[in-house]
Amino acid sequence: MLPLPSSYARLHEHALFQFDALCTIRGRLRTAHRQALDGAAHALRPGSMEPAIPPRRLLYLDFSGCEPLAAIAVGDLDTATHVTWQLSGTGIRARNALWGSAREAGELYLEQRKVGIDAPAVVAWLGYRSPNLGTALLNASARRGVKVLSRDLEIFAALRGDQPHLALEAHSYAASMAAQALDARADFAHRVDALVTIGSAGFPSYLTKDIGRVGVPAEHLYTAIASQDSLARWGRLLSGRKHLAAQCFAVTAREDLGLAGVSGHNTSQFIAGDPHSLHGYRDPGTTSLRNIALITTGQIPLGP
Repeated sequence: MLPLPSSYARLHEHALFQFDALCTIRGRLRTAHRQALDGAAHALRPGSMEPAIPPRRLLYLDFSGCEPLAAIAVGDLDTATHVTWQLSGTGIRARNALWGSAREAGELYLEQRKVGIDAPAVVAWLGYRSPNLGTALLNASARRGVKVLSRDLEIFAALRGDQPHLALEAHSYAASMAAQALDARADFAHRVDALVTIGSAGFPSYLTKDIGRVGVPAEHLYTAIASQDSLARWGRLLSGRKHLAAQCFAVTAREDLGLAGVSGHNTSQFIAGDPHSLHGYRDPGTTSLRNIALITTGQIPLGP
């Protein structure tokens, strides 16, 4: 591992230097790495997202293994008062979802601004080889992901000794990984102020039997599964993982506030201009995204 930089600004500079170097040899890269490089270029390009989303900042693009790993921040990690790590699950990797993940981070950033946070930052974290539908029943991908996530949280703790509010938001398989990274009995346990899980397919029994092992204050430990999210329920049934006794938050429609409800398992489903389009957990204009923004900034979510 390289020496720790003095700030996230320096880390971003180093990442861009590496990015530029990789662009010069793009044609010689393996397919998965080339796809991740192109995804990063699209995510970082001005004008590739809603104008209100601020410029994205590359934290790393790791091609040391067969599977590319990446993390991109929206907002200033050096000065943010509230920081959220956004983790994605089955099938979502740097090679196929880097732009979409960065856009989702940007949408959460905007929603956190709407709920009163002046200086948030959100990290789109694709730092592990997420499983496919078959291997999602196993814990191997989570174990590998915990190592990288723990390293990145250690870097955050070192660079932000002032301890801004820190939250993890995790979808699908990543929910289990996040909880394991916060296991208070593990050597790599980290201080996190809030954990939000959406569409989770369950957690290891050793954590569900003793929720106190998840190192998050109980009043800031939340979960939600949409009524039509059959993948999460089947995943829990087939894997043998259990439900975590966290507080549930609403993802159903709030017509009085003009907020839509979530349908299915995906994080993003909405298609502008389609009156019949469904909504995912992280789609703008949903009760889900509003509540995720509230919980990850230490506030109380909306009720049903």
